[in-house]
Amino acid sequence: MTLQLIKDVEGFKKDTSTNAVLSINNDALLAYKKSRKSREALVNDINNIKQELSELKNIIHQFISSQMGN
Repeated sequence: MTLQLIKDVEGFKKDTSTNAVLSINNDALLAYKKSRKSREALVNDINNIKQELSELKNIIHQFISSQMGN
């Protein structure tokens, strides 16, 4: 794989064998990975909250059912 500078475009190079344009900005890559990890943690937190809410709803339904049966 041979990379060639792209004229007037900073942070990217072109692979001469595939003509793919590749980012060579490692800081941007690290920032993206950090952002993705943070987003995944947020999604996990939301899913945990959904699960806990579902469990609470079931407990409330069971309680109401038991009270109506008395």
